[in-house]
Amino acid sequence: MRHLRSRAPLGALLTAAALFAGSTVNADIIPLFNVATPGVGICTFSYNVEVATGTRVNTGDYFTIYDFNGYIAGSAFAPADWAITVGALGITPPSQLVADSPSTVNLTFTYTGLAPILGPAGPIGGIGGFGADSKFCNPSLGGQYASSAHKHNPGKADDNSLQANQGFTVTPAVPEASSLALLLPGLVPLGIVLRRRARKE
Repeated sequence: MRHLRSRAPLGALLTAAALFAGSTVNADIIPLFNVATPGVGICTFSYNVEVATGTRVNTGDYFTIYDFNGYIAGSAFAPADWAITVGALGITPPSQLVADSPSTVNLTFTYTGLAPILGPAGPIGGIGGFGADSKFCNPSLGGQYASSAHKHNPGKADDNSLQANQGFTVTPAVPEASSLALLLPGLVPLGIVLRRRARKE
């Protein structure tokens, strides 16, 4: 439990830094990094999703988290009224330009509920738990997201008009070669032990 607590403040700091390091936080859907929880061979990255003031999330509105390194197939999760699409090229609003590597998986979460979600909703707890598992457990501020929703501006001409947003969020980072090299001395003895056990059985 102590390990999880130590990561929570880090998550909050990384999220704050991401929001202030070039994120164009307009009214829209904003995935805020929550925590990276290590497990056996996996690391669960979870996000609290905020719907900003002046935003209406209608059926079919979405957000994409780009280049989710080390994604473990079938591990993405979202509330019941959101659909998940996993693909090499992320679903991106036409008005947004996002760097998207075709060799790395992107996660798109699309709202399927019938009742609009009106902002503000979140950020603590947001509108439910979103995320996925990665084989890497190193949070990076280099992740990007983009979202598409509608304006909530009752009585104004632009009410319910389409809008889009993009910014930075935390995603799993691929360990550097130097970090992997540090693991090798421990893997060799482990391999020897496993091989001896296999022979005894």
